Amino acid sequence: MRVWPTFLMVVVLVLLLLPAAAARASPYWIAYEGNDFPENEGWLRFTGQGGAQRSLEDGWLVLDGRADPRIYDAYRLEPVGKLTVGPGEEFIAEWRLDVADVLVGTADPAVAVFFDDKWAVAFHFGETTVVSSFETGVGATYSPGVPHEFELRSSDMRTYALVIDGNLAIRGAFWESLTASRVSWGDMAYGASSLARWDYFRFGVVPECSNLVIGNAMLLLVCVFRDRAGR
Repeated sequence: MRVWPTFLMVVVLVLLLLPAAAARASPYWIAYEGNDFPENEGWLRFTGQGGAQRSLEDGWLVLDGRADPRIYDAYRLEPVGKLTVGPGEEFIAEWRLDVADVLVGTADPAVAVFFDDKWAVAFHFGETTVVSSFETGVGATYSPGVPHEFELRSSDMRTYALVIDGNLAIRGAFWESLTASRVSWGDMAYGASSLARWDYFRFGVVPECSNLVIGNAMLLLVCVFRDRAGR
């Protein structure tokens, strides 16, 4: 499978900012559900060339940057002190994405997480392929023309699993960065153009399933579902 040098395409202004201090996280969950523009729900918006043509369609955020490959339109939170895990905890990010068209370049939409200790993971998405932006030769394929559900999981903040549509697709390693405490997603590549739809983007730190007690029935059911999907 061909894997592209997408690291060079990452928008520096979006991803590589000054580092922030780290602290131990407590369990939490943040969810964007596509019901409003992200900046109206607390996300920071970063754009180039005026940003993408945007719309909200039945709970989906539509980003159309095909007018100019110099366009980027990305969203970021800086939850300082929350992007780390303690004993018995796991970081999870999940999103549903439909890459409908890529006119210039091979990948354009992206997700990036810079953890409190400055280790990072990022992915760029094409019509049929996801590529790990900070690793060499690491990627996976999926069917074109339909939405896909992605889940990123890590319990040690050095390695990760990426699950696509309930199936384990990639096991990879974090990259040591100069930046800390960032979660970014959207149209983040300079020099590429695409039409993409985002249904939701959620992330948080949750207890690992092995540490839950029987009384937490709902969380146990979630754990059973995720464990079956990711292994």
